[in-house]
Amino acid sequence: MKKGFFILFFALLASLPVFSQVAPTHICGNAQDQAELFTRLRENKIVMEAMRASAADRGETRYVPIHFHLVGDADGNGKHKEIRILEQLCALNAAYMPVGIQFYLSEHPTYGLFNKSINNDNVYNTQSNSLLMNLRRHQNAVNVFVVQEPVSGNNQPGITLAYYNIPQDWIVSRKTETNGNMPNSTLPHEMGHLFTLPHTFYGYESNSFDPADPTWPIAPVVAPNGGGVTTERQNGTNCTTAADEICDTPPDYNFGFIASSCNNYNGGAKDPLGVVVDPMENNYMSYFGDCSSYQFTQDQIDIMNADLSSVDRNYLDNTFAPVATEINSPTDLLVSPGNGLTIQYYDNALLEWQAVPGATHYLIDIDIVSTFGTQFNQTFIETGTSKLLTNLSPTKTYYWRVKPFNYYVGCATPRTRSFKTSSVATTATYEIEGLTAWQLSPNPVSANVATLNISADKPFEAAIRITDAAGRTVSFQQNINIPQGESTQELRTEGLANGFYFVSLESGKGRNVRKMSVLR
Repeated sequence: MKKGFFILFFALLASLPVFSQVAPTHICGNAQDQAELFTRLRENKIVMEAMRASAADRGETRYVPIHFHLVGDADGNGKHKEIRILEQLCALNAAYMPVGIQFYLSEHPTYGLFNKSINNDNVYNTQSNSLLMNLRRHQNAVNVFVVQEPVSGNNQPGITLAYYNIPQDWIVSRKTETNGNMPNSTLPHEMGHLFTLPHTFYGYESNSFDPADPTWPIAPVVAPNGGGVTTERQNGTNCTTAADEICDTPPDYNFGFIASSCNNYNGGAKDPLGVVVDPMENNYMSYFGDCSSYQFTQDQIDIMNADLSSVDRNYLDNTFAPVATEINSPTDLLVSPGNGLTIQYYDNALLEWQAVPGATHYLIDIDIVSTFGTQFNQTFIETGTSKLLTNLSPTKTYYWRVKPFNYYVGCATPRTRSFKTSSVATTATYEIEGLTAWQLSPNPVSANVATLNISADKPFEAAIRITDAAGRTVSFQQNINIPQGESTQELRTEGLANGFYFVSLESGKGRNVRKMSVLR
């Protein structure tokens, strides 16, 4: 997110740097990459005019697949949190709603919904290992690599917050800039570059026009960055060939670089004809920070849609339709354990929550602090409504939260609870080879079905038996294949009277028993 003078340093047109939290003297990025951007921009402007001439109406929303790579250092440390990515997805879609473009999470065929497989210092800190990044990229989505230190072109270390790499056609973003904090502009800004939008102040990236310039207050005819870029006039008479070459973005000579806020610019700079310049401070492609909201102009919107329609973007084609466009987390989303309660066994904790309409996935965080920021934090993504944990410590308070989401909606509110672990380990010895933990839920049972949540380190065959308090078998299921990993088995309880029962999981080499209460 842009945060004012100390953040707004550089954003890329390829290897151009983005906003910064420090303000050392800096040199702009690669001019050759900028030329490549403008070649496509000009093609998109022709398409834009053709679409307008034919009165083409885009009408429906266009969905773009996006894939986030959560990069770690060589030891696998420092990876950004999935909950921050979901918040960023929400903010990115809010920014692009007026554009008619929306983004959705696209699973990598090998690395899943979020790629956490990159543990490499030369990606985490420098992105110099582009071979590894290419090997892990998603071939049919916009790739965003979330790292500790984005480094682009000839940037000085520590000043780049994000950049778009034109040759590789991917975005690299700093962890601290990838979240849902509002106003949110860093990733929307870089996505603008991907869709061929230059800076509104193109030509002044490394030299904002201010009273220190020798021609002040009259701006030079040719911008100072080199390459023969023409300074845009306030009256727009050269708007098709000057600066960003987009006519409804007014002149901006990188005033945001020296501004302390998003207030209307009144520095007194004049264009080469002597007319006072009035920039659009809250344009996504500017460097003004701390705006209450940011916008794209209609030309910028139409250019981005033209780019999305170009052959260069065929790899993003899809037939995606969202399951839901809104997900609401009920206040009673979390079911068990009860808030603040102590669970019976510290090494056998079953977390349960409600199914939420529209949600296809649930993000679960558990930690020993309510901010979920310690080294003990565990994160899981589930498609069901329970998670069995076997690695918690005794006599500790744990906080857990669940955030429902789907591929498109990351905005649902997470719900949080705490529970305490006892000092007692599971009393049953797991005589069944392969079984590591299991739990029954809900308990007491109030409906005609319950669920066995089973964790196994190897597959095995089992039977499930229900006996009453007198030891009589009232239900028996056999030849059940329990897979390796976590799984669930349905337990039918219709016909059982209220009271206490025993549920046993049995194999040829042992059995384990749990008490069950039926209370309807």
